[in-house]
Amino acid sequence: MAILAVLKKESAGAWPSLADYLREVRHRETSALSALAAALTAAPEEQKELAEAEDAGAILLDLASDLRVPKGARLAAARCLLEAGLSGVLLGQLFIGAGDLVTDPRLGASARKLVEGGLPAALQVGGEVALVTLAAGSFARAAQASAFAVGQARAKELLAGAPENHAGAAAAIFALGQGELPPAHREQWEKLLESTCAKNRRAPAAAKRMGMAPPWPPNLPDAFAPLVQEAEKKNEGVLSADAAANPALLKKSGPLPTGPSPARPVQKGLFSPAAAKPGLPVPPAAAKTVAPAIKRSPFRKPIGMVVEVPTTMAPKPMEEVKGRAMGPAPAPKRPHLEPKEDAPLLMKPSPLPLSALPSRHKESVRIDPKGRRLSRLDRWEDDNFEWEAPVLPSSELPRPMRAAVAQGRFTQRVLSIFEDRPEAVDRLCAAAEARAALSGEEMLLRELSEELARKRWQEKRAPKEQLARLRAIESDPSHPLPWRAVARFLIDRLVSA
Repeated sequence: MAILAVLKKESAGAWPSLADYLREVRHRETSALSALAAALTAAPEEQKELAEAEDAGAILLDLASDLRVPKGARLAAARCLLEAGLSGVLLGQLFIGAGDLVTDPRLGASARKLVEGGLPAALQVGGEVALVTLAAGSFARAAQASAFAVGQARAKELLAGAPENHAGAAAAIFALGQGELPPAHREQWEKLLESTCAKNRRAPAAAKRMGMAPPWPPNLPDAFAPLVQEAEKKNEGVLSADAAANPALLKKSGPLPTGPSPARPVQKGLFSPAAAKPGLPVPPAAAKTVAPAIKRSPFRKPIGMVVEVPTTMAPKPMEEVKGRAMGPAPAPKRPHLEPKEDAPLLMKPSPLPLSALPSRHKESVRIDPKGRRLSRLDRWEDDNFEWEAPVLPSSELPRPMRAAVAQGRFTQRVLSIFEDRPEAVDRLCAAAEARAALSGEEMLLRELSEELARKRWQEKRAPKEQLARLRAIESDPSHPLPWRAVARFLIDRLVSA
């Protein structure tokens, strides 16, 4: 399998089959989770292969919804499910559990697919999402994150199809800043957060590590921060039932009994004192047989304390040093130079060869007809050897490179509009509003005009969806004045171009 080879390559795990890997990743093994994070770089066909394995859909859905799993593994699990064509109720459950991941660019084009198909499916799921529960809070957080993928206006359109009195949809609209919580829902949220905080503070540390206690702080949008702080203030006095954290909760046990030990139960068929009738004598207890004492093994070494004794060496007398006779030093013997008695003297010993002094005469460099340098004739002689002069590079420096033209303040924002990114118009309007607050609207329009007058934008054509988004902002009086002014200016310039 191709995906199994990718998983083995990025981790130290050795799994014989894909079923063995899925069993380890279900138990949250560290090597398996790190290998799953590496599946983000795999091909779409390999990601689809992992999601279509037996029992892989439920395992990956559980991993993507678990906030305790590393983010890379959650992203890989969600992307594999989306590549496999997840739809229906399961897609809605994936949006509720992993909708907060759509803001990560590593999810790619699957983020828009998760929002467009998962948000309506989650609204139709019902159950805990429609009531004031922590699942509704997770749905609201996912809906808030979906505004970064499809835009705030599109997210509001998708939430418009929610059933009446839907707690998750109401919390999502409150998180997006498009409305307030209904009074009845707000009261239920306060009670839910207060009870959840109390249970978390009261739970032992072992229960929190094993995931048996409700998580705190909960997975809620930023708009619920005042309600979370209020719940924490109400539960400041709640203490944990953990004995290690609060030893005062341990009950002191009573004193141990000092009387005779209780009677041992008698086997069936023997006389039982409890079964004796009142008034009858009770026979004495049977004599206890005592076995002989166990003898110590003669092969076992005696038990005692080991003491390390310092090592002492026997004294050794120093050898006598004989004195040397004072006189002239004898000449060194050179047997290889001295003639032998039997052999006749043929020649005198010659001194060692000395290197010749360098000559002042320098030969000129010789070049063959092909332009190659000829070697010296004496290059193998030990006395006349010299290194050849190195060939130095040319002193001419290359011409300096041309510097690129500096980008303007709105270059990246305008580029995102032509690339048809979903959040391009909102981000450009927000940047223009900040620039207008600093330098004024006149300076803002001048910089935008200079940016659009560049040569790189002359042949570009704005997508229809971006122009429709600009017209919606221009005609909506709820947007700030800088937003509408910038939208009107961009429509005039882009349509005329």
